[in-house]
Amino acid sequence: MSAIGTKVTARVKRHPLLALSVLLGAVALLCWGGYRGARYYEARSHYQSAQELVERHDWKTALEHLTEAQRLAPNDPVPHLLAARAERRLEHLDVAKRHLDTSERLQGRETQAIKIERALIRIHEGALVEVEEFLRGCVQQDDPNSVEILDILAAGLEISYRDAEAQRCLDDLLRRQPDHFDALVRRGRTAKSMGWFEDAVLYYEKALAVRPDVDSVRLALAEIQVVLGQFERAREHFERLHERQPKNASVTFGLARCAAGTGANEQALQLFNQLLAANPNDWMVLTERGWLAVQLNRPQDGETDLRRADALAPPHVPPTQLVNCLRLLGKTDEARKYQEKVDRIQNDNKRAAELGGLIREKAPDDPEPRYELGQILLRQGKARDAVHWFETALAKDPAHRKTHEALAEFYQSVRATDRAEYHRRILQGLPATASH
Repeated sequence: MSAIGTKVTARVKRHPLLALSVLLGAVALLCWGGYRGARYYEARSHYQSAQELVERHDWKTALEHLTEAQRLAPNDPVPHLLAARAERRLEHLDVAKRHLDTSERLQGRETQAIKIERALIRIHEGALVEVEEFLRGCVQQDDPNSVEILDILAAGLEISYRDAEAQRCLDDLLRRQPDHFDALVRRGRTAKSMGWFEDAVLYYEKALAVRPDVDSVRLALAEIQVVLGQFERAREHFERLHERQPKNASVTFGLARCAAGTGANEQALQLFNQLLAANPNDWMVLTERGWLAVQLNRPQDGETDLRRADALAPPHVPPTQLVNCLRLLGKTDEARKYQEKVDRIQNDNKRAAELGGLIREKAPDDPEPRYELGQILLRQGKARDAVHWFETALAKDPAHRKTHEALAEFYQSVRATDRAEYHRRILQGLPATASH
């Protein structure tokens, strides 16, 4: 035995109570350390579960785990940061801000992750313009939060009728995370709004491959397939939806259109009648039933439906079927009147196509044809497409006065006051001789 060991043994023999106290203290320290370690392990377990739930966008359940993590580790700033994201996604913005304040206090500074979360809250509050440049810079620097930034940026851009820019954000997001369900859905929706139906089908199909149980995506896919004349493929989706939602009018309408498109006219007529009994002013159903009546050699019935449909339809829908019906009935004067409306709409469509060719082939850097195309689309009620072309006009000439005027007026009409004010401020700063 060493000399030190001998001395310790002798001291223990002389002071047995002291030795017992030391032993009990050591045991207490070990127990306390074990207790702290167990709490820490449990807190981390809850946090990791919350991370997985956040990845699946199950915000509410994630918050349950984060609440436990905060209780078990009250001085850990990390659960508060993730809780801020979940609360923001649930539109509990004030609660999210409090979590960010707590996280900052516990860390002793405002980290980059906290700055990003605060900027994302501003998008939820409708202040995209204030934070857009900062967030785009974060993505360019490949910030770890880039997927979340791109997702929220795309949503904000879509709400602001900036679909083309939203698509670019979504494309970047999907390069980073190809199976991101919400991004696939939003990419399909923006493609549809811009008339790129084949692209919309592609992205909706990818979204369904990730989550085949989401009925709203299946319905959107089937409706586009009807537009493309893919009736058999669309019918499979509608029938599956009908089993789950037998009272959904959109599903019934889709089944009726598929029946009409494949020659099952009586079945289609029965379904159209059922829909109009519930909603007599549905212009789309009136149009389909009216034209089906004409095809079934009942033009008088078709005329009534087609007139009502034209009165209820949006401005970009030409009453072509009504013109044909009136001609069959020998009502040439009225047919001529409605034909003029068809011609105006078709002339706009023709001019829009010409402008598209001009932009692509002869004047890619001229903002004027882009502005004119935007005006045509706006006149037709295609607001998202119009804003896209207005934005590209400004990309070619940031001082294009007429485009700023058009955008300011449009954004004001849809109560996007921050965007309207943005363009008005630019107009105030333009010289009197600014382009166009």
